[in-house]
Amino acid sequence: MNKTDIINRILSGAIDCHVHAGPGIFARTGDAINFAKQARTYGMRGIVLKNHQGITSDTATLVNKMVSGVDVYGGVVLNRYVGGINPYAVEIAIRLGAKIVWMPTQWAKHHVDTFGAAQYKHMKQTKSVVDLPMKGISILDEKGNITPETKQVLQIIKETDVALATSHLTKEEIKILVKEANKMGINKIIITHITFTELWKWSIQEQRELVDMGATIEHVAVYCMENRYLVSPKEVVEMIEGVGYKNVLIGSDCGQLRLPAPPEALRLFVGMLLDEGTEEYKIHYMMKDNPIRLLGLG
Repeated sequence: MNKTDIINRILSGAIDCHVHAGPGIFARTGDAINFAKQARTYGMRGIVLKNHQGITSDTATLVNKMVSGVDVYGGVVLNRYVGGINPYAVEIAIRLGAKIVWMPTQWAKHHVDTFGAAQYKHMKQTKSVVDLPMKGISILDEKGNITPETKQVLQIIKETDVALATSHLTKEEIKILVKEANKMGINKIIITHITFTELWKWSIQEQRELVDMGATIEHVAVYCMENRYLVSPKEVVEMIEGVGYKNVLIGSDCGQLRLPAPPEALRLFVGMLLDEGTEEYKIHYMMKDNPIRLLGLG
């Protein structure tokens, strides 16, 4: 069987848990309907919509009514647009069907400190209606303790058994958050795009420590793509082997301009992993078994 056939077999039934679709505050190459149809064309089982402006579980419900043959899921990102670390936003998002609760992304204090604003150097944000303060969000108070609101969010996640994603927090915040989540009995924890090296770099040993606390390491296609190349496929495979493929989730994190659409990015990424010697059964697990577990699907 040739490489193309193997890639097609891997994509058949795969779930992409990290899709950035329009409309949104950042320009995208397609909307949720476009990407759902494309995923269906690639034979995928489903996609999870992520939007920096907040809740996507309601959008997912509408897309599911419009596009058959593929499952679309949503979640909530705890940026300023939903009030930050807001238990009320989490509660309503889950009632609307959210499968993943992402901690702050571009509004995380670490992100704002790193990029100088709640945006990205390589992406243009739609112009603000008014000039609001760019104060970043932390999950910790002045004494370094987890804030009451963050604990409330974790409690909701535990009771509803949805997935927690760490997003753009500092490494220290992420370690504290994972430790607390693990202590509370939360067993669906995603370390978001571990290779986003503009924010941090994680050693394999550090990743193993997170895995030992019940976390799943997310690797995404975007950082191996032309125009956004931050890490080599070889380095990705070394990290996967370092923590064990059963502890890894693979998604696209695509939808940005000048990059392949999410399903195509996954196709390219799978080819890169195969070229680096990753066995087919391992990729199946990272793109099917782990998404099924983390999303609570049958």
